[in-house]
Amino acid sequence: MNFLRSAPGEEPLVVEAMFPASPERVFRAWTEPEEVKAWFGLRKNEVIKAEIDLRVGGVWRFHLRSDTASSAFFEGRYFDIEPARRLSFSWMHVMLSKNAAREESVESRVTVIFEPVGAATRVYLRHEALSEGARLNVGHGWQASFTHLDALFSGEAQG
Repeated sequence: MNFLRSAPGEEPLVVEAMFPASPERVFRAWTEPEEVKAWFGLRKNEVIKAEIDLRVGGVWRFHLRSDTASSAFFEGRYFDIEPARRLSFSWMHVMLSKNAAREESVESRVTVIFEPVGAATRVYLRHEALSEGARLNVGHGWQASFTHLDALFSGEAQG
């Protein structure tokens, strides 16, 4: 299933999906470290550590599994939190080399809306202020992550 609603490379990047779970359940998947580890990334179990300080101004950081000498992270700061309704946060891709040199992407912004639709939840994600070069990679990442989320919630609905 294709969750991307914007054309490849388009600004902003828009992703949308309907999940068979309540907004409260879907929101927990986005805001609890063990939950995030179950679905976020290009591959399942790509996040080896998730840190989430869920408050306005709080920092989140996802440490990714890496086959290189560098450590890879996604990180940002929360701007807006409305439980089971909305999340807004900054976003950066960070690489740390063995000698602790830090490389960062340009900071972008993500807004996620959780909308109840009967017993399901429509999730609308808008990722903006991405560099032109980052848009395709980020689009593939959100597509994969939403695919993992869909499998997670579909499995729970059947179980």
